Amino acid sequence: MKYHNVRLDSEACFRLRVMDAYCRMETKNVRALCKTFGTSKSWFYKWKGRYNPRNLTSLKSLSRKPKKLSSIDWSIVVEVCEWKRINPRKSQYYLFNEWLKAGRVPPCSPKTIYNWWKKRNLILTRYKRKRVKSKLFNKARLPGELVQIDTKFLPRKKYQYTAIDVVSKWRYLRVYPKLTQENTIDFVQKLLIEAKRKRINIKLIQTDNGHEFQAEFDKCLKSFGIKLQHTWIHTPDQNGVVERSHRTDEEEFYQETEIDYSNLEEISQKLKVWLEYYNTKRLHFSLNYLTPEEYLQKIRVSTI
Repeated sequence: MKYHNVRLDSEACFRLRVMDAYCRMETKNVRALCKTFGTSKSWFYKWKGRYNPRNLTSLKSLSRKPKKLSSIDWSIVVEVCEWKRINPRKSQYYLFNEWLKAGRVPPCSPKTIYNWWKKRNLILTRYKRKRVKSKLFNKARLPGELVQIDTKFLPRKKYQYTAIDVVSKWRYLRVYPKLTQENTIDFVQKLLIEAKRKRINIKLIQTDNGHEFQAEFDKCLKSFGIKLQHTWIHTPDQNGVVERSHRTDEEEFYQETEIDYSNLEEISQKLKVWLEYYNTKRLHFSLNYLTPEEYLQKIRVSTI
Protein backbone atom coordinates (compact mmCIF):
# COMPACT_ATOMS: atom_id res chain seq x y z
CA MET A 1 0.00 0.00 0.00
CA LYS A 2 1.23 3.48 -0.86
CA TYR A 3 1.03 6.60 1.31
CA HIS A 4 2.36 9.81 -0.27
CA ASN A 5 4.19 7.74 -2.90
CA VAL A 6 5.86 5.62 -0.17
CA ARG A 7 5.21 1.89 -0.39
CA LEU A 8 4.49 0.39 3.07
CA ASP A 9 3.90 -3.22 4.04
CA SER A 10 1.01 -4.32 6.27
CA GLU A 11 3.03 -3.99 9.48
CA ALA A 12 4.15 -0.44 8.64
CA CYS A 13 0.56 0.50 7.73
CA PHE A 14 -0.62 -0.72 11.13
CA ARG A 15 2.02 1.35 12.88
CA LEU A 16 0.97 4.40 10.86
CA ARG A 17 -2.68 3.95 11.94
CA VAL A 18 -1.60 3.76 15.59
CA MET A 19 0.50 6.92 15.27
CA ASP A 20 -2.31 8.79 13.49
CA ALA A 21 -4.78 7.76 16.21
CA TYR A 22 -2.35 9.00 18.88
CA CYS A 23 -1.92 12.35 17.13
CA ARG A 24 -5.71 12.85 16.97
CA MET A 25 -6.18 12.03 20.68
CA GLU A 26 -6.80 14.99 22.96
CA THR A 27 -5.90 13.29 26.26
CA LYS A 28 -2.93 11.31 24.88
CA ASN A 29 -3.98 8.26 26.92
CA VAL A 30 -1.37 5.72 25.82
CA ARG A 31 -2.81 2.90 27.94
CA ALA A 32 -6.27 3.22 26.30
CA LEU A 33 -4.68 3.49 22.85
CA CYS A 34 -2.63 0.32 23.33
CA LYS A 35 -5.67 -1.54 24.64
CA THR A 36 -7.69 -0.48 21.58
CA PHE A 37 -5.06 -1.65 19.09
CA GLY A 38 -3.93 -4.68 21.11
CA THR A 39 -0.31 -3.60 21.57
CA SER A 40 1.98 -3.03 24.52
CA LYS A 41 3.19 0.31 25.84
CA SER A 42 6.81 -0.65 25.22
CA TRP A 43 5.94 -1.41 21.56
CA PHE A 44 4.21 1.97 21.23
CA TYR A 45 7.09 3.99 22.68
CA LYS A 46 9.58 2.09 20.55
CA TRP A 47 7.83 3.10 17.31
CA LYS A 48 6.90 6.56 18.57
CA GLY A 49 10.59 7.21 19.02
CA ARG A 50 11.31 6.10 15.45
CA TYR A 51 8.33 7.77 13.80
CA ASN A 52 9.01 10.80 11.62
CA PRO A 53 5.82 12.29 10.05
CA ARG A 54 7.89 13.65 7.16
CA ASN A 55 9.52 10.28 6.46
CA LEU A 56 7.10 7.35 6.54
CA THR A 57 9.90 4.86 5.82
CA SER A 58 10.80 5.31 9.50
CA LEU A 59 7.90 2.94 10.26
CA LYS A 60 9.39 0.13 8.19
CA SER A 61 11.05 -2.77 9.97
CA LEU A 62 14.83 -2.61 9.96
CA SER A 63 16.73 -5.31 8.11
CA ARG A 64 17.69 -8.30 10.26
CA LYS A 65 20.44 -9.30 7.88
CA PRO A 66 23.78 -9.68 9.70
CA LYS A 67 26.00 -6.66 9.17
CA LYS A 68 29.11 -8.82 9.28
CA LEU A 69 29.14 -12.28 7.75
CA SER A 70 31.26 -15.00 9.35
CA SER A 71 34.75 -15.22 7.92
CA ILE A 72 35.57 -18.52 9.64
CA ASP A 73 36.78 -21.25 7.31
CA TRP A 74 34.40 -24.19 6.97
CA SER A 75 37.22 -26.61 7.84
CA ILE A 76 37.27 -25.10 11.35
CA VAL A 77 33.59 -25.94 11.81
CA VAL A 78 34.23 -29.52 10.66
CA GLU A 79 37.23 -29.82 13.00
CA VAL A 80 35.31 -28.49 16.02
CA CYS A 81 32.29 -30.75 15.42
CA GLU A 82 34.49 -33.81 14.88
CA TRP A 83 36.30 -33.05 18.15
CA LYS A 84 32.95 -33.00 19.96
CA ARG A 85 31.98 -36.38 18.49
CA ILE A 86 35.21 -37.83 19.85
CA ASN A 87 34.87 -36.02 23.21
CA PRO A 88 31.09 -35.84 23.80
CA ARG A 89 31.38 -35.04 27.53
CA LYS A 90 33.82 -32.16 27.26
CA SER A 91 32.70 -28.56 27.02
CA GLN A 92 33.43 -25.70 24.64
CA TYR A 93 35.60 -24.10 27.32
CA TYR A 94 37.75 -27.23 27.46
CA LEU A 95 38.40 -27.06 23.70
CA PHE A 96 39.03 -23.31 23.86
CA ASN A 97 41.62 -23.71 26.63
CA GLU A 98 43.15 -26.66 24.82
CA TRP A 99 43.84 -24.35 21.88
CA LEU A 100 45.42 -21.79 24.21
CA LYS A 101 47.62 -24.44 25.86
CA ALA A 102 48.84 -25.55 22.43
CA GLY A 103 49.78 -21.95 21.55
CA ARG A 104 47.07 -21.74 18.91
CA VAL A 105 45.06 -18.56 18.36
CA PRO A 106 41.40 -19.60 18.89
CA PRO A 107 39.53 -19.12 15.59
CA CYS A 108 36.23 -18.49 17.41
CA SER A 109 34.73 -17.92 20.85
CA PRO A 110 33.35 -20.63 23.22
CA LYS A 111 29.84 -19.29 22.54
CA THR A 112 30.29 -19.82 18.79
CA ILE A 113 31.56 -23.35 19.39
CA TYR A 114 28.52 -24.11 21.54
CA ASN A 115 26.16 -22.76 18.86
CA TRP A 116 27.73 -24.99 16.21
CA TRP A 117 27.32 -28.03 18.43
CA LYS A 118 23.76 -27.17 19.40
CA LYS A 119 22.75 -26.66 15.77
CA ARG A 120 24.02 -30.16 14.97
CA ASN A 121 22.53 -31.83 18.09
CA LEU A 122 25.95 -32.64 19.55
CA ILE A 123 25.15 -31.40 23.07
CA LEU A 124 24.52 -34.16 25.60
CA THR A 125 21.37 -33.62 27.63
CA ARG A 126 22.08 -34.02 31.33
CA TYR A 127 19.36 -34.32 33.90
CA LYS A 128 20.30 -32.56 37.12
CA ARG A 129 19.12 -34.07 40.34
CA LYS A 130 18.84 -32.26 43.62
CA ARG A 131 21.68 -33.26 45.90
CA VAL A 132 21.79 -33.07 49.64
CA LYS A 133 25.14 -31.70 50.73
CA SER A 134 26.86 -33.66 53.47
CA LYS A 135 28.83 -31.95 56.17
CA LEU A 136 32.50 -31.83 55.27
CA PHE A 137 34.96 -32.99 57.90
CA ASN A 138 37.79 -30.82 56.66
CA LYS A 139 38.16 -28.00 54.18
CA ALA A 140 41.65 -28.39 52.77
CA ARG A 141 43.38 -25.34 51.33
CA LEU A 142 46.81 -26.72 50.43
CA PRO A 143 47.91 -29.94 48.66
CA GLY A 144 48.33 -32.82 51.10
CA GLU A 145 45.98 -31.51 53.76
CA LEU A 146 43.33 -34.03 52.69
CA VAL A 147 43.75 -37.08 50.44
CA GLN A 148 40.78 -39.32 49.69
CA ILE A 149 41.32 -43.03 48.99
CA ASP A 150 38.81 -45.49 47.58
CA THR A 151 38.63 -48.67 45.52
CA LYS A 152 36.93 -49.26 42.18
CA PHE A 153 35.70 -52.74 41.27
CA LEU A 154 36.86 -53.96 37.85
CA PRO A 155 35.84 -57.08 35.87
CA ARG A 156 37.51 -60.44 36.56
CA LYS A 157 37.92 -59.65 40.28
CA LYS A 158 40.42 -56.86 39.86
CA TYR A 159 40.45 -53.77 42.08
CA GLN A 160 41.69 -50.27 41.34
CA TYR A 161 43.05 -48.37 44.34
CA THR A 162 42.71 -44.61 43.90
CA ALA A 163 44.20 -41.76 45.91
CA ILE A 164 43.41 -38.15 45.05
CA ASP A 165 44.48 -34.89 46.63
CA VAL A 166 41.27 -32.86 46.97
CA VAL A 167 43.01 -29.51 46.36
CA SER A 168 45.25 -30.18 43.34
CA LYS A 169 43.30 -33.20 41.99
CA TRP A 170 46.63 -35.01 41.64
CA ARG A 171 46.03 -38.77 41.65
CA TYR A 172 47.83 -42.05 42.15
CA LEU A 173 46.40 -45.37 40.89
CA ARG A 174 47.29 -49.04 41.12
CA VAL A 175 45.46 -52.31 40.38
CA TYR A 176 45.49 -55.34 42.70
CA PRO A 177 43.97 -58.82 42.45
CA LYS A 178 42.50 -58.69 45.98
CA LEU A 179 41.05 -56.24 48.48
CA THR A 180 43.20 -56.77 51.56
CA GLN A 181 44.83 -54.57 54.17
CA GLU A 182 48.21 -55.85 52.95
CA ASN A 183 47.52 -54.52 49.45
CA THR A 184 46.19 -51.27 50.92
CA ILE A 185 49.39 -50.80 52.94
CA ASP A 186 51.48 -51.56 49.84
CA PHE A 187 49.47 -48.99 47.90
CA VAL A 188 49.93 -46.30 50.56
CA GLN A 189 53.67 -46.92 50.76
CA LYS A 190 54.00 -46.44 47.00
CA LEU A 191 51.66 -43.44 47.18
CA LEU A 192 53.88 -41.72 49.76
CA ILE A 193 56.95 -42.23 47.57
CA GLU A 194 55.19 -40.60 44.59
CA ALA A 195 53.76 -37.81 46.75
CA LYS A 196 57.23 -37.04 48.11
CA ARG A 197 58.52 -36.74 44.53
CA LYS A 198 55.78 -34.19 43.87
CA ARG A 199 56.54 -32.42 47.18
CA ILE A 200 53.09 -33.21 48.57
CA ASN A 201 53.18 -33.62 52.33
CA ILE A 202 50.17 -35.83 53.14
CA LYS A 203 48.70 -35.04 56.56
CA LEU A 204 45.25 -36.64 56.50
CA ILE A 205 43.77 -39.58 54.57
CA GLN A 206 40.03 -40.11 54.32
CA THR A 207 38.44 -43.44 53.34
CA ASP A 208 35.13 -45.25 53.61
CA ASN A 209 34.54 -48.04 56.15
CA GLY A 210 35.68 -50.93 53.95
CA HIS A 211 37.47 -53.85 55.59
CA GLU A 212 40.64 -52.96 53.67
CA PHE A 213 40.89 -49.65 55.56
CA GLN A 214 40.80 -50.88 59.16
CA ALA A 215 43.21 -51.57 62.05
CA GLU A 216 46.44 -52.60 60.28
CA PHE A 217 46.01 -49.82 57.76
CA ASP A 218 45.53 -47.32 60.60
CA LYS A 219 48.72 -48.53 62.30
CA CYS A 220 50.62 -48.10 59.05
CA LEU A 221 49.48 -44.50 58.68
CA LYS A 222 50.33 -43.68 62.29
CA SER A 223 53.87 -44.94 61.69
CA PHE A 224 54.17 -42.28 58.97
CA GLY A 225 52.56 -39.59 61.13
CA ILE A 226 49.40 -39.47 59.02
CA LYS A 227 45.90 -39.27 60.46
CA LEU A 228 43.11 -41.57 59.24
CA GLN A 229 39.52 -40.43 58.98
CA HIS A 230 36.51 -42.54 57.95
CA THR A 231 33.37 -41.18 56.30
CA TRP A 232 29.96 -41.76 57.82
CA ILE A 233 28.37 -45.10 56.99
CA HIS A 234 26.30 -45.11 53.76
CA THR A 235 27.48 -41.60 52.88
CA PRO A 236 29.66 -41.98 49.75
CA ASP A 237 29.28 -38.29 48.81
CA GLN A 238 31.59 -37.40 51.71
CA ASN A 239 34.29 -39.03 49.58
CA GLY A 240 32.86 -37.23 46.56
CA VAL A 241 36.14 -36.12 44.97
CA VAL A 242 37.50 -39.64 44.56
CA GLU A 243 34.06 -40.97 43.60
CA ARG A 244 33.82 -38.37 40.84
CA SER A 245 37.29 -39.29 39.61
CA HIS A 246 36.12 -42.90 39.29
CA ARG A 247 33.34 -41.72 37.00
CA THR A 248 35.95 -39.96 34.87
CA ASP A 249 37.95 -43.20 34.73
CA GLU A 250 34.88 -45.08 33.56
CA GLU A 251 33.82 -42.55 30.92
CA GLU A 252 37.20 -41.53 29.51
CA PHE A 253 39.37 -44.61 30.05
CA TYR A 254 37.61 -47.93 30.59
CA GLN A 255 34.81 -47.30 28.08
CA GLU A 256 37.29 -46.08 25.46
CA THR A 257 40.07 -48.66 25.91
CA GLU A 258 40.25 -52.34 25.01
CA ILE A 259 41.57 -54.19 28.05
CA ASP A 260 42.10 -57.85 28.85
CA TYR A 261 40.98 -57.84 32.49
CA SER A 262 42.44 -61.29 33.07
CA ASN A 263 45.91 -59.84 32.49
CA LEU A 264 46.93 -57.78 35.52
CA GLU A 265 50.12 -56.52 33.88
CA GLU A 266 48.22 -55.20 30.84
CA ILE A 267 45.72 -53.35 33.03
CA SER A 268 48.56 -51.82 35.05
CA GLN A 269 50.45 -50.64 31.96
CA LYS A 270 47.41 -49.02 30.34
CA LEU A 271 46.34 -47.50 33.64
CA LYS A 272 49.81 -46.00 34.02
CA VAL A 273 49.47 -44.26 30.63
CA TRP A 274 46.01 -42.97 31.57
CA LEU A 275 47.29 -41.69 34.94
CA GLU A 276 50.11 -39.80 33.22
CA TYR A 277 47.59 -38.18 30.89
CA TYR A 278 45.24 -37.33 33.77
CA ASN A 279 47.94 -35.63 35.84
CA THR A 280 49.89 -33.86 33.10
CA LYS A 281 47.64 -33.22 30.08
CA ARG A 282 43.95 -33.40 31.01
CA LEU A 283 42.54 -29.95 31.77
CA HIS A 284 40.37 -29.62 34.89
CA PHE A 285 37.47 -27.20 35.17
CA SER A 286 37.83 -27.03 38.97
CA LEU A 287 41.47 -25.92 38.53
CA ASN A 288 40.55 -23.16 36.06
CA TYR A 289 41.61 -25.40 33.17
CA LEU A 290 45.02 -26.26 34.56
CA THR A 291 46.37 -29.78 34.86
CA PRO A 292 47.12 -31.13 38.37
CA GLU A 293 50.85 -30.86 37.65
CA GLU A 294 50.49 -27.23 36.54
CA TYR A 295 48.43 -26.43 39.62
CA LEU A 296 51.07 -27.96 41.91
CA GLN A 297 53.75 -25.91 40.17
CA LYS A 298 51.64 -22.77 40.59
CA ILE A 299 51.22 -23.47 44.33
CA ARG A 300 54.98 -23.99 44.76
CA VAL A 301 55.75 -20.67 43.06
CA SER A 302 53.14 -18.76 45.10
CA THR A 303 54.47 -20.11 48.42
CA ILE A 304 58.12 -19.26 47.78
